[in-house]
Amino acid sequence: MRPLKLEVQGFTAFRQFTELEFGDLELFALVGPTGSGKSSLLDAMTFALYGETERLGSTKLDALISQGERGMNVALTFEVGGVTYRAARTKGRKQAENEVRFERLDPDGRWTNLSEGGMRGVNDRIRDVLGLDFRNFTRCVMLPQGEFSRLLHGSGKDRQALLGELTGLDRVQDMQRYASDRAKDLKHQSASLNTLLDGEYAGVTAQAVAALRAEREATDARAEALTDTREALQNRQQRLRDQEKVYRAREDTALRVRTLDLRAAGVQEGADRAARARRVAGVLPLLDTAERTRIAQEREARERARAEAAAQQAERAAAAALDAAQAAATQEARIPDLEARAEALKEAEADAARLKRAGGTPQTTHPSPLPWDEDAHFTAREAAQKAEKLRQERVQLETEKTALGAMQTRLKAEEDLQAREAADRDRVEREGKQAKTDLDAAQKDLDTARLEAGLASHRAHLHVGDDCPLCGQTVQRLPNAPVVNLGALEDRVQVLQATLDDRRTRFSTLRADLKTRAKWIEDKRVEVADWEAALKAREQDVRAAEALITGDPATEAQRLLAGLAARVREAGSDPAGARRQALADIQGIRRRVQEAQAALARAQGDVAAAAATLKSAAAAASSRDAEAQDAQSQLQAALDALGMTAAQARGAGLDEADIVALEEAARTHTAQVAQLREALAELDRQLGAAPYDPAELAQVIRDLTATDAALKEVREQAGRLAQSELDLRARLDRKGTIEAQAQAASRQLDTWQTLTNTLKANEFQQFLLAEVEAQLLTRAGILLHDISDGRYRLALEKGDYVVQDLWNAGEVRGVKTLSGGETFLASLSLAIALSDYLAGNKILGALFLDEGFGTLDPQALEAVAGALENLRTQGRMVGIVTHVESLSERLPSRLLVTKSVAGSSVHRLDA
Repeated sequence: MRPLKLEVQGFTAFRQFTELEFGDLELFALVGPTGSGKSSLLDAMTFALYGETERLGSTKLDALISQGERGMNVALTFEVGGVTYRAARTKGRKQAENEVRFERLDPDGRWTNLSEGGMRGVNDRIRDVLGLDFRNFTRCVMLPQGEFSRLLHGSGKDRQALLGELTGLDRVQDMQRYASDRAKDLKHQSASLNTLLDGEYAGVTAQAVAALRAEREATDARAEALTDTREALQNRQQRLRDQEKVYRAREDTALRVRTLDLRAAGVQEGADRAARARRVAGVLPLLDTAERTRIAQEREARERARAEAAAQQAERAAAAALDAAQAAATQEARIPDLEARAEALKEAEADAARLKRAGGTPQTTHPSPLPWDEDAHFTAREAAQKAEKLRQERVQLETEKTALGAMQTRLKAEEDLQAREAADRDRVEREGKQAKTDLDAAQKDLDTARLEAGLASHRAHLHVGDDCPLCGQTVQRLPNAPVVNLGALEDRVQVLQATLDDRRTRFSTLRADLKTRAKWIEDKRVEVADWEAALKAREQDVRAAEALITGDPATEAQRLLAGLAARVREAGSDPAGARRQALADIQGIRRRVQEAQAALARAQGDVAAAAATLKSAAAAASSRDAEAQDAQSQLQAALDALGMTAAQARGAGLDEADIVALEEAARTHTAQVAQLREALAELDRQLGAAPYDPAELAQVIRDLTATDAALKEVREQAGRLAQSELDLRARLDRKGTIEAQAQAASRQLDTWQTLTNTLKANEFQQFLLAEVEAQLLTRAGILLHDISDGRYRLALEKGDYVVQDLWNAGEVRGVKTLSGGETFLASLSLAIALSDYLAGNKILGALFLDEGFGTLDPQALEAVAGALENLRTQGRMVGIVTHVESLSERLPSRLLVTKSVAGSSVHRLDA
């Protein structure tokens, strides 16, 4: 994955829209002061790709939105395998404002949408394209700060714990725990199955099934015999029951004949009563008519009394409604005054709204208020805002002038230091040349002395007249034996050599510093000149804008607001509420007038209706009195003709239905007696002379009941035996299944127990960690060899990390003896090797390093810069996050992050 372009807006310190191009960057520094937003750019990349950041995770992401902003937008364009993609995310302070979009750039230059499937589907698609999840991405592309030194200097136990965490080998422990739990479950399952077989299924055998089958067949034979006996008893019972029915019918018929004979006197009495009722049937309607007219007469009298009371009540209500209508008409006269007040308050309410829109309150005052003029206030407010912006710009200019002065002071200090170190370099060069001359002379003297000392050492072996052991010639005379102090000469050579080495080292350091500082001074001179020119142009613009503003617009706007506020205060503290109250009073008066008029109309209508009702009730009462007198005269004439009183006629009377019923009962009784006597003769004939014995039927019933009980018991026993046989067969089959399960559980137990023992921390996991550590050391050693100019390689000796110094005959020494710059090179090599391993042995298209560069001295920084330059040959884009300017200035490109009141911004600076 190689980033091409990053776009952010409203993201942490980057309030304004910021665009960052990565396309042609190889080795660059992301530099800026603390808190300027360098790490926020890395967070923006992970948020665009995964919707989360290293510092906040996937929750509480509202903290990433710039203060005062409603939402943020982040888009990252990147390249994977030659294909360009773009991931964009929008997040607001509400869940509904969140959005994610993923697109691919086609060869024809058009973007294809890959955002189907919702947010989860898009996240999965981005992970598939990158080939890394969030955790591995942050450990492979954005290398974690401080982890390299822990891995390099930690003990063997600490290194294995850290490697296990970084590479995910801690999952082996999870696998071992899972295997152990699985083995425990299988052990428990096997023990449970065997216990079940030994206990509950101990007696479940094929022999037990055969014995149950034989017992069931014998029971079935007994049930068939009892069935035959039961059928014979049922036939005999049916015959006896038919004889019993005839006997009981004859007894019942004889009983009914006797009963009818006993009822004969009552039936005759009823017939006589029906005859008397026929005589008084004509008088009964007259009795009913007289009673009805009397009741109607009393009812109409009551209605007339109620109508008189209602008429009086209606007259009183009409008088009260008339008084209320007159009082409402008096209040109606106030309406014109209230309407005029409401109109005046409406204008005051509009003034209050204007005051609020203009930014004032009713309490706004000024010693010299002006009459309100909305256009004048708008012009004054605009001018005041411009003046405030110019004031802020003036403050910003002064701040930047101060910063420019500080930069000029620093530039002057660096120029003075450059001059001093140039003079120091010339002096060191002269001293070095003199030390070289002195060293050559001392070395020559030492060589001469060593030669003379060597010759002198052979003098003891020379004798005059003998052959010389060196040249073979005859010795003519013995040479002199000079006294030479070789130790003093050697000490002088060593002192002069150390002096020369020190001058050379000092000269190299000064030359590198001068070269670096010269480039910095040149860049800063250009930057200061541009900055100074830009400040002068901005100051001229500010002066020109200030000249266009006359007077004191802020005070003028305040005076206009004070005039409008005075008008609002004259209408009271709440003109809108007062207007609403006046309108409510008008509406209430009109409503009460309407209600009073409606009530008066209703009361007058009620009076008219009550009078009509009273007149109708009086007429109805007079009519009912006449009807009652006529009905009483007709009734008395009929009673006199019968010679009865009204009570006697009422007592003898019956309903027509009762009369007909009594007459029908007499006729029915006579017919039933004749019919029953004929039926009794027929039943005597059917019964004949054969006697009927109820005891025989009772005995047959008892025998049949006993046979049914025995048959039921035998059948139930047969059913139980059949079910037991089925259950036993099913249990036998289940026993076979359990035996198979127990054997399978035992085999699986052996497998999982073996796996549990194999995955223990002291076996397989340590083997894997050792393999990972060996691969890391191999890769890191090759990389360290390349970026250290072939001097160092990493190795493992007795559980500790060591380096081989190939410039010193392969000397092996501990990593803790390395200098600061050398330690950084070793840590960097180990980090990149770990990054490649975590990425699946692939060369990543980009790396972002955030390490402690501020602790390195100039010479170590020089080595680090050279090592980082060598990294570019491996095809990576490498970004260095630092605030160390001396390191960033050594790199080909810089992304300078600056912060201001308006938010942070990024500027690209190339060498």
